[in-house]
Amino acid sequence: MTNTFEPNFLNLEYFFNLIYFLIVKLLFGVGGGEIISPETKWWLKFILALLSGIFTFLIIILARKLIKLRHEEKLELLSLNQKDFTVERVANENWQKILDYAESDNEANWKLAIIEADKILDEMVKKMGYAGEDLGTRLRAVEASDFISLEDAWEAHRIRNKIAHEAGFTLTKREAKRVVGLFEKVFREFDYI
Repeated sequence: MTNTFEPNFLNLEYFFNLIYFLIVKLLFGVGGGEIISPETKWWLKFILALLSGIFTFLIIILARKLIKLRHEEKLELLSLNQKDFTVERVANENWQKILDYAESDNEANWKLAIIEADKILDEMVKKMGYAGEDLGTRLRAVEASDFISLEDAWEAHRIRNKIAHEAGFTLTKREAKRVVGLFEKVFREFDYI
């Protein structure tokens, strides 16, 4: 029975040491006389210096491109942040309209405030990634642990449904402000307004 050694790993250090000792022996003749002539040694040194210069030049070019790419990435992030600010400003303008409707003395405006707030809630839940054909379906998909004010959202949405589907539904200013307050609590939880 013959024992044959079959390595199951790659020893990179061994190969780098072999290359190092080969270069040292070729260039400096260490360990047993000169293998190559001094003239060849000079050309070998020149070629290695030239390769070092080329690689240094390539590293500088790549570093510049990397810096330019990072700069463009920062500019893109800034533009995205400005878009987010614009979306936030629009949401806040819509919220201000809702508050103005709730402060009016007209019941139709109070109902409009709740309907508009419900639209913002629907938009927010969609952006959070919940799927469904309507807001009720999306709210059912929400885990209570992910949405602290989920019950407030449900209560406000139920009032909105009564406004939309019950012809004789009446609303007081106090109730309208309470429901708008429920929407506000939900929006503030997610920094949506």
